[in-house]
Parts: sequence; structure tokens; C-alpha cells
Amino acid sequence: MSHHRSHRRRRLTRLGASSLAERAGARCRIRALAGLLLVLALITGTPALAAPRADPFVSPLDPGMQINALLPEFSADLDAAAQWNRYTVQARIDPEARTIAGDLRLEYTNRAASPLNQIYLYLFPNLPDFGGRLDINSAAVDGRPVRVRYEASRFLLRLDLLAPLSPGAGAVVVLNFAARAPLDASQRFYAAFNRERGVLALASVLPMEARWNGDAWDLAVPISRGDFVTSETALYDVTLTIPTAWTAVTTGVALESRRESGMQTTRFVSGPQRDFTIVLTRFQSISTEVDGTRITSYYRPESAAGGRAVLDTAANALRAFNRRFGRYPLAELDIVQIDARKFLGVEYPGLIMIDRRLYDGERAGLEIIVAHEVAHQWWYSLVGNDVQNEAWLDEGLASFSQVIYQEEVHGLAAATRELDGFRASYTRARDAGRNAPLQRPVAAFRGNYTAIVYAKGALFFQALRERIGEPAFDHFLHDYYVAFRYRLASSDDVLVTAENACSCELDDFYRDWVTTAAPVAIP
Repeated sequence: MSHHRSHRRRRLTRLGASSLAERAGARCRIRALAGLLLVLALITGTPALAAPRADPFVSPLDPGMQINALLPEFSADLDAAAQWNRYTVQARIDPEARTIAGDLRLEYTNRAASPLNQIYLYLFPNLPDFGGRLDINSAAVDGRPVRVRYEASRFLLRLDLLAPLSPGAGAVVVLNFAARAPLDASQRFYAAFNRERGVLALASVLPMEARWNGDAWDLAVPISRGDFVTSETALYDVTLTIPTAWTAVTTGVALESRRESGMQTTRFVSGPQRDFTIVLTRFQSISTEVDGTRITSYYRPESAAGGRAVLDTAANALRAFNRRFGRYPLAELDIVQIDARKFLGVEYPGLIMIDRRLYDGERAGLEIIVAHEVAHQWWYSLVGNDVQNEAWLDEGLASFSQVIYQEEVHGLAAATRELDGFRASYTRARDAGRNAPLQRPVAAFRGNYTAIVYAKGALFFQALRERIGEPAFDHFLHDYYVAFRYRLASSDDVLVTAENACSCELDDFYRDWVTTAAPVAIP
């Protein structure tokens, strides 16, 4: 990551003597409390809480620092910072042991209409598909220890609050955590959480606040047929210590770094993002800048031509989508070559992973996968959606964005060929009796997920384009992006935005394509 400007930077320096004395006194009090808890446990027969850890963070997250992750013209987006929860992380990564361990501070606000008695967090590495492990060694809320309780085979962390958290009130959660990724597991597990051939990928490794879905927690365990993470926008301030032989590629931008005794400690800020993903690599890289955003491609030395092709495609895609959808607001976008095996590409906020095999294969395949994943920076990362229950929203629109990419970069004939591929995929499924509504949970698909979610989803947007006309459709894309940037959109939001753009009624069209499996004319 490149070094960027910093405003009011918090020092990563040693504490003063008075602070050290205060810490020493706190440690004595902690030891005394730990002894008391042990005595109580022996008397009552109930397990003792872990002794509370002194808060490892000097101060709350400073939203003003997040400006470094945004392009200057989007700095006003941080005016909405009060709407987003905030994570501060200090962690150490050992790439040889495939571990990350440290402390996480979550500044959480209850945005529900009723008091909360618990706070839930997702622990994605504990999903069977990840093949890893994430342990919470201790937890505290507002400086008081709480028990660590796991649910759903350790995917969920439940923290029972000592007092109800009123609507609009805030709480500070501090977790001490440790996680491990599998080794050479791309054929068995999710390759975005894996160490293989010089890359340690740690997708969604940090504990993440669970989503409050209107009137209840969303505690459903995601399945691997679709993407895993549905999350609200948040702000991250993450300090990582890693060996100097490795490079940390992350969501966001690097603010400052120091080296000591073979280790480097770097502080990153995310800007408004739905996740904070970390990849460690020893690869070489090349960069370019498009409309103010720095794009970097990381690749193996033997894949230099493919690494250059990835950079060129990402630059063309960013330029095209900036023009057609609205400007990408973030200062950096990174693409990393990994061993994936089970997928060709996957998107995370500000960070894309592409399977190694594409770099040395036919260029057209690499190009369209990269364009698709860049489109996901708009559709999933900036405009979010429920990826398990309405996957067509981001996958269908990212697939349609491939058509936009071809139009902008290679012309109408290439765009027609792209559409022909979607037409063929959907027609095969429909002729085989596997038609389905677009608005459907991923768990309900049976052998037709790609044909419906990707192909029919892309064709829906082409049909909408033809139905309302080019000018109104351009307004729809732009308005949808602006209205739902940093928010979660639903299928109904697509309908309302499209009707507003065309000043027309689309209920029948929407019903036939989205909520039913009615016969539709393929555009």
C-alpha cells in the first residue's frame, strides 16, 4: 500500500512515565480481581469470568483520519460517520504459523428501536468452508468483563450485556482474539482464507458485528453457494505488525509505518467499508492511477504479463464504471494473484483476489473476470445487499456490468457477444425446466444458481434498459448508486429507483422477472 497524507495522526510511540504508572496500578487491580473471581468460583462452583484486560487502545477511533482513504471530493461522505460503527484493531501476524492475534475494539451503537440485552458478532473463520479457527480469549463491554459464549458451531459470538443497551446508546466492546488459517487448502476450503504459494489470505478474519435486520438479529449461518458476508458499513483503524519480508495488502490505505528487529508495524484506515480484509504476500507489484484512485496489481514473477494485463483491465474497468455509474470514492484498489481452485475471482472492499491459473491462460477470460470483480466494488462493496437472500442484486448487476465494460472498451459487437453468453446460459436452464425467480435465497437453488443469479440477473438489467430507454436507464444506474452508497439495498429498491428514473410503472415487468418464474422475453 502506498503512503498517504495524514491529518492529526495519532502517534504510535511509547507511553509516557505517568501512563506507565497508571497501567501498573491497573494491572495490580486486575490481579486482585482475578483472585477474587477464582475464590468465588471455588465457593459457588460456577466458572469465573476471565479477568478484564486493560483497554489496549489509547483513544476512540478518530473519524477524521478516515479522510485519507477517500478521494478529496468525497471527504464530505464522512459527515455520515455517526451512522457507522467503528473498529480499532492492533494485531500481529505470523505468516509461517498462519496466525493473527491481537485486540479489537468495537464502538457499537444500538440502532434498533428497542433495548438490546446481547450483542452478537460473526466469526467467519469458524465456518466449515473456511477451514480455520477464530478464538475469543476474553471480552469486555464498557470495561467490564463478560463471558464469551459461542453459538451455531462457533460462527456466532454472543455477549450478554450487564445492563440493557437503550436505543441510540453506545457501548465499547473489547475482544482479545487469535485466528489461524489452513495451509495449502485451496482445493478443500475457501481459498480467500488460506496460506498457499507465497500468499496468506485472511478474508473476513476480524470479528464483525452481526446485522440487526429491522426487528431481530440476522443469525443465519451463510452457505457457500453464494458469498458469505452481508454487513453494514463501518470505519476501521487497523495496526498490523508483520515480518519485513512480507507486504500487507489490505482494505484501505496505509498511514504510517515503522521497522524494528525484522518486523514492520503499519497503520491502515479503511474509509467507509463493509469489511476489512488482509492479504500478506511476497510478490512484486505494479501500479497506475485512474481518476485519482491508485490501482495496484500483485503477482508472481513468472506471471508478469498476466499481472500487467490485470492492471490494464482494472484501469479500463474503473474508468468505464466511473463514467457510467458514478465515481469510485476510494483512494486505492488492490488486486492480488492467489491459488483459488474453487473460484476464479472474489471481491472484498478495496481488494480483489484472482485465481493464479487465469494469469497464464487465455487473456479474454482473465479480462472479463477482473472487470466483473471491479464492478463489485460498486455492487456489493459500496451499494450493499443481502448476499444470501438476494444474491442477484450484486451478482446480476456485476454481470451486466460486463456488458457495460465491453461497450466502453471493445465496442458494441463485443457487448453483444457478452449478452449472447448470458442468453445461452439462461435459455439452457429454462429449457431444462430450471427457471426460477431472481428474488430467491441461495439455499433454494438446485443446479441453476449461476444461470439464474448471474445470467438471468444480467438479462433483467438489459431488459430494463430496453423497456425504459437509454437515458432513463443511465439515470437509474447513477441514482441507484448515489442513493444506496454505503447502505444496503433490496430488490424493491431497484423497482422504486427504476420507476423514479423513467416516471413509469414497472410492477408487471418486475413481477415477471424478479418475484416469479413467469415466461419472459429474453432481450
